[in-house]
Amino acid sequence: MKINLNLYKLLSIALIAVCCWVMSACAMMETDLSDCPKGLYVSFVYDYNIQHAEIFKDHVGSVTLYVFDENNKFVMEKTEENNLLASYTPLKTYNYKMHLDLPQGKYRLVSLANQKSYQEILQGKGAVYRRTELEVGDDISKLQVKLDRTSSTSRATIANGSTPADVVQNGVQLDTLWHAINAQHKETSATKAAYDTLNLTRNNKNITVSLRQVEDQANIDDSMYDVFILDNNGTTNYDNSVAQDEDIKYSPHDTWTTEFVNTSGEVVQRAAHYGVNCNRLILYDTPEDNALLVVRKKDTQQNIVVINLPDCLGQGRNAVERQKYTPQEFLDREHNFKLDFILKGGTWLYLDLSISIESWSQRIQNINF
Repeated sequence: MKINLNLYKLLSIALIAVCCWVMSACAMMETDLSDCPKGLYVSFVYDYNIQHAEIFKDHVGSVTLYVFDENNKFVMEKTEENNLLASYTPLKTYNYKMHLDLPQGKYRLVSLANQKSYQEILQGKGAVYRRTELEVGDDISKLQVKLDRTSSTSRATIANGSTPADVVQNGVQLDTLWHAINAQHKETSATKAAYDTLNLTRNNKNITVSLRQVEDQANIDDSMYDVFILDNNGTTNYDNSVAQDEDIKYSPHDTWTTEFVNTSGEVVQRAAHYGVNCNRLILYDTPEDNALLVVRKKDTQQNIVVINLPDCLGQGRNAVERQKYTPQEFLDREHNFKLDFILKGGTWLYLDLSISIESWSQRIQNINF
């Protein structure tokens, strides 16, 4: 009888333990089931850079997802953005996913992202990347991003003496723009969740141009030169290709002069510097279609520098030669460039090209251009 009682107690304890485990497991299931059994979860990755580092949560502050059906017709859009004032920063969450409650079907996804909210960008004083306002049923080809400019000017009229349209930045840099599109339509199910990942590409470039004189080294100032980029890349399509519209002129958002002083307090050398932003750069097979970097002496209106900018910057891929980047992939991965021109009178002798990788630079002779 004693043995049976002990056995009964052991069975009771085991039964209680099993019940507690089941209840605990159910509770865990309830709290873990943040996923719906349907719809689409989209992740965003920004590792398409020279460092191959995943830095989406550290750089992106606003992301908009555009959804198109299997016929590439617009269905909906959804935006998520950080709000630092309200301490709401969902995009800084590791492995953030955007949920779309979509019915069963096949969908094409396009994403546009910025450092700030789109509304905050629209209220800024610099040039804006303006997005097409879509209506349900619009074709995917209608989605474009167009950079503000003063007025339309064709390359043909520029050749006849007209000036290109200006991208007016009013002393502020362009807000960073990222783009992504999924490689193929993503299929969703009526009974379980589907998942997709969009890989972002950064479009805008930061270029610092520095000018130094090799002879009269102290006789230079940033007010002596006009520095600008000329290109027809102000509009990008839904797939991030560059639409051929009109030539635009990117002028510096900032200019400054540095001085080098000897022990006697005498200025022995100066350097003029210009910070310029531009949209995505494309390296075309035909040189005349490529962006130009121009340095022009103001008093004489003489062009001191005129170079094929994508071709020049593309040579920076030698810094990461082991990766075997094509020039275009390198241009899309890198976004910080420094061009240090050494001038002699009314011409330039050579330039030092540097990128974001520390201690790397390449000297390019004028004769190469």
